Amino acid sequence: MRTPKEMLDGLTDRFVRWLDRVAEDGLIRMLWWRVRSWFGHRMVARKLVSGERIIIEVAHSWIVHVLPVAIALLGVVLAIVWVPFVSARIAWFAIAVVAGLIGYGFFRSLYWSRDRFVLTDTRVFRVWGLFSLREAEMEVVRLLDVTVLRPWYLRPFSSGHLVLENAAQQQGIREIQYVPRPEDIARLIHKRRREMTGAGPKTPEKKKANPRRPDHPATNRPVTARRR
Repeated sequence: MRTPKEMLDGLTDRFVRWLDRVAEDGLIRMLWWRVRSWFGHRMVARKLVSGERIIIEVAHSWIVHVLPVAIALLGVVLAIVWVPFVSARIAWFAIAVVAGLIGYGFFRSLYWSRDRFVLTDTRVFRVWGLFSLREAEMEVVRLLDVTVLRPWYLRPFSSGHLVLENAAQQQGIREIQYVPRPEDIARLIHKRRREMTGAGPKTPEKKKANPRRPDHPATNRPVTARRR
C-alpha cells in the first residue's frame, strides 16, 4: 500500500509533467485535445499497438445526431420561452424538464460520437461506450464475408450498415450500423484482405543483372550468334 508521501510525490510529478506540456503545447491546444478525447479519439489511440497503421477510422453518420440535437434544442427553446413565465411553485419541475432534455440530447450525441470502427493494416476493431467501455476486434484475414446493407431511408444520406462474418458462431464485432459510405469501407477491407492473403497484384520481377565483373574479357565483345 502506498504511503501518503508516495501519493503526494506521484501527484507532484503528474502536476510537473502537466506544466511541461502546457509550456510546450499551450493551454488552449491541450484543452482542445482533452475535448477531442471525449469523442473517441483517445479510445482509438489506446487500442493501437506499436507500429500499427490506421487505414480508415469510421464514425457514425451525421444522421444519428439529428434526433439528440433536436431534443437538446427543444430544451433550449423551453428554457427561453417557458421557464421564465412559470410560477414559483412549479419552477423546479420546468427546470428539471429543461435539464433532462438538454442532458439527454448531449449525452446521446456523445455516445454516438464515441462509437468508432477502425481498419488497420492487420485487424478491424470497434470501441464504444460512454460510462461502460467496450472493445471488440478481429483479424482481417479471419473475415470471410462483408455484407453491405443500404436501406432506402439511408440511401439519400449515403449511409448504411455493415455485417462482418467469420467462421465463429458468435463474435464481438459483427454489425456496424449507420456508417457513411459503407460500400467504400467494404472495398477497403476487401483490398486489405487480398493484400494480406497474397491475392493482390504481383509486382513484375526485376531482370537479373549480369553476374560478370566489369573487367571480364568477354564483357565488351560484340554480340554474335553464339552469345545471343
